[in-house]
Amino acid sequence: MKIGVIAGTPVDTQMGIDYAVSQGFEAIGFACSRNPQEQTEMQVLYKEELLQLAVKGCKSMINQGAHGILVYCNSLSAAIDIDRLKAALPVCTVTPLDVYKLCAKEHDKLSVFAANCQSLAGIERVILEENPKCCVFGAGILPVVFAIEEGLPSAEIYQNYHLKELCDSFVGIGCDALVLGCTHFPYIEKEIRENVEIEVINPGRQMLNILENSVK
Repeated sequence: MKIGVIAGTPVDTQMGIDYAVSQGFEAIGFACSRNPQEQTEMQVLYKEELLQLAVKGCKSMINQGAHGILVYCNSLSAAIDIDRLKAALPVCTVTPLDVYKLCAKEHDKLSVFAANCQSLAGIERVILEENPKCCVFGAGILPVVFAIEEGLPSAEIYQNYHLKELCDSFVGIGCDALVLGCTHFPYIEKEIRENVEIEVINPGRQMLNILENSVK
């Protein structure tokens, strides 16, 4: 199965391609911006333009043979009208938000690492729509995204940005899971899992399952 991967920057687009390929899929990609700063500006200030760019990019990948679209970007999914994107495309389109809808009812207190607060608000909205009683605690940590884009070692990022202390604070207030609410963050997933005892939710595999099932 060939998948079209759309994301915010060339780096997380390539991460999505690499992940899909590692799971046995063929993949092509389209990046909506050149870097995280431009990505954030577009998501906050130019939502309609960003939506139209995403539609154009997805249609281009479909014309190249993509059987489904993987929106491999939490903040992009939260920033644009994702229902309009899905309605404009003739193939199944899946985002991390679809996975959060599935897991929202399983948790009473969720913590979220997001790229920015725009994304964090979108993730919180989806969770509360499915489970209004869920308490959501979160952090927008865009500097960590910058560090990942620069290719700094994951252990160094984890230490320099005091992510252990941030995780400990979430655990201390009773959160029962941590959502990796940015597709850059699997880069530091190993360090996070080694240092927290709660569930860590990486939506990647479930997204691919939804796409795979859509063409069966």
